[in-house]
Amino acid sequence: MYRTFHHFSVKTVDKPYVSALGTRYEQTAIISFYDLSNHLLSTQDFGIANIDEIYNLIEQERIIMLDEAYVENFSMTAWRRLSLIDKNELIKINKIVANDSFFNVHNNVDFSYITVHKNEVSFKNAIFYGGDISLSHSVFENVEIDFSYIAHRKGGLIFTSTKLTGGGLSFKNALLDKGEKNFQYAAFEGAFVDFTNCEFDDGDINMVDTHFSGGLSFKVSRIGKGSINFQFARFESKEVSFDRAFFGEGDIDFRTTEFENVKVNFNRSEAGNGCWNFAGCEAHNGKLTFKKVLFGSGTVDFSEVVFNSTDLNFSRAETQNALIKLEQAKLHNVDFSYCFFNRYLNFRVYSAQSLNLRNAVVRDILDLNLPRGGQPIPLINFTDMSLPGLLYIDWKLNQVEKAIYNQQSLTDEYEKATQFLMLKENFSTNGQYDSEDLAYVEYRRCRARSRWANKNEGIGKQILRNISYALDRVLLDYTGLYGTSPQRVFTTMIMVYILFSLGYLILIVAGWGNVVVSVGAEHELPLWSRSFYHSAITMLTIGYGDHFPIGLARGLSAIQGFIGMLLLSYFTVSLVHKILR
Repeated sequence: MYRTFHHFSVKTVDKPYVSALGTRYEQTAIISFYDLSNHLLSTQDFGIANIDEIYNLIEQERIIMLDEAYVENFSMTAWRRLSLIDKNELIKINKIVANDSFFNVHNNVDFSYITVHKNEVSFKNAIFYGGDISLSHSVFENVEIDFSYIAHRKGGLIFTSTKLTGGGLSFKNALLDKGEKNFQYAAFEGAFVDFTNCEFDDGDINMVDTHFSGGLSFKVSRIGKGSINFQFARFESKEVSFDRAFFGEGDIDFRTTEFENVKVNFNRSEAGNGCWNFAGCEAHNGKLTFKKVLFGSGTVDFSEVVFNSTDLNFSRAETQNALIKLEQAKLHNVDFSYCFFNRYLNFRVYSAQSLNLRNAVVRDILDLNLPRGGQPIPLINFTDMSLPGLLYIDWKLNQVEKAIYNQQSLTDEYEKATQFLMLKENFSTNGQYDSEDLAYVEYRRCRARSRWANKNEGIGKQILRNISYALDRVLLDYTGLYGTSPQRVFTTMIMVYILFSLGYLILIVAGWGNVVVSVGAEHELPLWSRSFYHSAITMLTIGYGDHFPIGLARGLSAIQGFIGMLLLSYFTVSLVHKILR
């Protein structure tokens, strides 16, 4: 059957028509299909269904057999009026078969307020022209409702308050028109809803407050300029897939939607420039994945979502121009690895278990500052992240040091070092100089451990490496935090001064050396004063010459003079660094 046509014409022939299933029609309709330029595309024969005979069949057997039929203006509402039945009364139908049929109506193809149990409802490969397809308020139990491969022209779908328990609903490979697809308040309990490879055109898709517990698929579907609204919808237990779906310019609204034990898959879909709004969404024990999604310039909003044990994965998504918001979000594991960002990123999350930014590129501002009452993220991975832009993060409030070290075996010491170096440079650009110093210290520590951990060398080199590591920790780290803390260097100087003073005192008392007064000096100092005075002028390299060491005190003085010179230089460098900055 030709499905992609612009208009058609009907010719009635007084010749019986028998369908492949054996349904007999007294007349034949020859339908010619034309394109926009009025070129003939194809012709197709159908049996002409007599509407009165259809209504009688419903009255007598509750069966609707319309396979390969040409049907004009079928309506269950019209049948109710003729039968004097209340318009909202559910009518039991045993079977509906309308495969390869053609419905031509002025209003709706109306199958509203019917109920079918454990039987067949099939419109496979049918054509609908001129109005909406309505199954509004109908009830189905363990029924496979098949609209696959249909072509719909000049109308929408009305499935409001439809209830399907068990079975499924399929619009696989369907061609739909620009009208609204309305599924508001529908319930699909244990029923799989399939829109795989469906062409939606530009009509809005309304699934507000709809319940899905059997799975939902929009795989490879194509949606035009219409919006998609899942606000207040509930998904349970099964997978929801938008894999490789194409979204036009319309908005996608998942606000306050609930996901329970559901994996939601948007992988490799194309988003257009519409806004994706998940604000206030709740998810439990599931996963939302947006891997390799091509986002447009719209907003992607996850503000105030609550994801309990539910991961959010944007790995390798094309996010260049998207405006992404995670304001006040309560998240689990979040992955933006290998993403490229050109716009401001509001990642002021309320809480999360981990955040992966490995190999991400941030060209604008990435804001990770905590909101009021927010909790620091225990694990953040900045490995190989490129930061031409700026990162807003507080070293203490965000507990950055802990967040990086919690990576443990996920990254080696060298990778941790590069993360601290990136943070150090970012803090310098932002004027967060205290945080810059703290990041620099951790960078040097990780870099030292990285060199020390290299085991692919001979024993001799390993010994030298151990000595170098020990000297690095003692002389640079413990002494002055790698030149970032003049206070610590000064404290070290005082401690060294006291230790050497006591050393001179011990040597003098033991008789192994002495500090004696020079010739011409008028006053000889007492024992304690001599030890501490000589230690001071030696460490500060003053050298008045009024007292000098003898015995082992000479060697100790030489050592103290060398150490004192190093500490004075170290103190001067760290102090000038602080003052100039």
